[in-house]
Amino acid sequence: MITPAMPRLFLFSVWCSAILLAAGSAFSQATFPSPTLTSIYPLGGKPNSTVELTLRGTDLDGPQAIMIGNRVIGIKSTTKVSIPLLDDLPVGLHDLRFIGHYGVSNPRVFEISALDTVESSGTNTKPDKAQKVTLDSVIQGVFKSAFPHWFTIDLKKGQHLTATFDGARFDTRTEMLGTLSAPSGRELAHLRAGVLAFTAPADGTYRLRLNELMFRSGDDYGYRVTLSSKAPPAPLAGKPGPPRPVQIGQTIKDAFLAHGLTHSFDLAFKAGDRFIIEVHSHDLGHPTDPHLVIENFKKDAAGKETLTPQAEIADAPAISPAPSINLPNRDPLYAYEAKADGTFRITLLDNFSTTEPFELRILKDAPKPAPLIALNPIYSGTATKTAEIGSANVLRGGISALEIIAPNRNAFSEPVELKADKLPAGVTCLGGFIGKGQSLGYIAFQAAADAPAGAGVLDGIPQSRFVSFALADLTRGYTQYRSSGAPVLGVSTQTSPALIQTEKTDIFEVAADAKLDIDLKVTRHADFTDALTLKALGLIDAAKAPTVAIPAKGNAGKLSLDVKALKLAPGDYGLILTGPAKMKVRRGIEELAEAETAAKKALGDQKEAQKKLAAANADATPKKAELVKAATAEVKAADAAKTTADKLVNDLTAKSAAKDATFIVYSNPIRIRVKEVAKK
Repeated sequence: MITPAMPRLFLFSVWCSAILLAAGSAFSQATFPSPTLTSIYPLGGKPNSTVELTLRGTDLDGPQAIMIGNRVIGIKSTTKVSIPLLDDLPVGLHDLRFIGHYGVSNPRVFEISALDTVESSGTNTKPDKAQKVTLDSVIQGVFKSAFPHWFTIDLKKGQHLTATFDGARFDTRTEMLGTLSAPSGRELAHLRAGVLAFTAPADGTYRLRLNELMFRSGDDYGYRVTLSSKAPPAPLAGKPGPPRPVQIGQTIKDAFLAHGLTHSFDLAFKAGDRFIIEVHSHDLGHPTDPHLVIENFKKDAAGKETLTPQAEIADAPAISPAPSINLPNRDPLYAYEAKADGTFRITLLDNFSTTEPFELRILKDAPKPAPLIALNPIYSGTATKTAEIGSANVLRGGISALEIIAPNRNAFSEPVELKADKLPAGVTCLGGFIGKGQSLGYIAFQAAADAPAGAGVLDGIPQSRFVSFALADLTRGYTQYRSSGAPVLGVSTQTSPALIQTEKTDIFEVAADAKLDIDLKVTRHADFTDALTLKALGLIDAAKAPTVAIPAKGNAGKLSLDVKALKLAPGDYGLILTGPAKMKVRRGIEELAEAETAAKKALGDQKEAQKKLAAANADATPKKAELVKAATAEVKAADAAKTTADKLVNDLTAKSAAKDATFIVYSNPIRIRVKEVAKK
């Protein structure tokens, strides 16, 4: 469930997309079955009601359940699914996922709201066909065509109307334009940055026009607009003034000053103090670029003040090795250990000159537990410039992993043992590791050979980040991301091509100037015989990561690490091996089995109808003609049903033919300890 304490859902701009061009593709070559939700409708509902939910996506085979937040609701179909919204689902935004034969899907946002909902008919595409709406309600719809949707609303003089919409907040591609007009047609207010604010100058019936910015249409272009009678809150506005004293352990909440004006703070410290200066704004979902300047402040006996530069930071430290999805963080951070008493003059501004909120945190220690962020499994073996939704499912008899980012780490940050509880049935957590001062790790999970399909919300990792929509070419669009709560791990009943394990699970020790060999064993699926090339992720950037080759039909391999060449400083490291594995799979087997059962029933019905017709033709009573007519109609209907059933079987048989699919396989987590070079 998405809660107010979590970062807001946010949309990165085209500027951010340029940064992502260097990032490897998330499953750009992976084609294995994995449930993907591209859209849902409706986008919300009222407590204690039932909604008819339509799911659209791929690999939604064998439907078992819908998960809303932590609640699992059993289903048997993917079309017009009836979902009861019981009062145990609190008002707010929730993640909605599909659970089926191939595991759990990516999340889509679903809102529980106490407000009444008006469903746009889709036929209200002209002013004279506008739908009536009221204050303190929600308008919900989908742009099925390029035409706008029109609504009317009655307002009294002095009444406020605040209409709000945020497409990224609801996992929709829609970029909305909204216009409020007087009865005369004169435009009075516009939707700007997702908000339309208006106070009625007189009683009247006003027209609200909603349309997609680029007049795009389709199932991905849904919307949910809230109409409130409350005036929008006034924006925060910080006030310039003299430097404010701030202490270690204190958090200052304020807003940036417009026109590049600065806030100033004085931080006094003692010799031996260790502290971390963090600015949070961009990672809270605001379109900001904080700039932090730190100077040593001194005042002599005569009262003369001097400032000498200490540090100037524009962005958070780069994560190294880089994650497979490059998510920019424009919030600066600075860690310091004082050798003597002193005072820092801290100056803060926003490079974008907004008046958005910020938090200045002066931390004595790194946050505990570490604020971890999970990313769906990604194979970084290609250089194609795409963005993919990815999958968080572990296959039967195999291992899968989540990439874990620990933001805002510094030299003081302690190691993190990665753990997770509340696993799906048949799944074991193999753990993972992020070393001291490091920011990236992998947590792995292994599924038993008979693990049932299902999903579980993992306990131990507080946050996830997702690509909202797949993008085939980053040069032709921007990437939309969303932050959410704890990751959900699913289990697929598809068998993994291979299980890759180290011969030993101990910590491997090696000197900083030496080489390390790690023996591997491979347990193959009967249909998988290809060679494997696996990358060692977690030590250095993926593009230069060491690899290990396992020959075709081979069941053993050796990972060789030249620690000196890799320039690994003494300390503990966690890594994992991953790579593509191609194997033939059949999709839609359950759907085909159901169709075959239905075809057998249709055949039986056809035979029964033919028997009735034969009996009617043999009838010698005055009702013969009536009986023959009825039986003939029944045969005709049975023949049609049999033809339809046979066609469906033929279509699904062709669809379920065995085809090559590229899977992503993982090893168990590997831990190495690099030791100081022995002195001669």
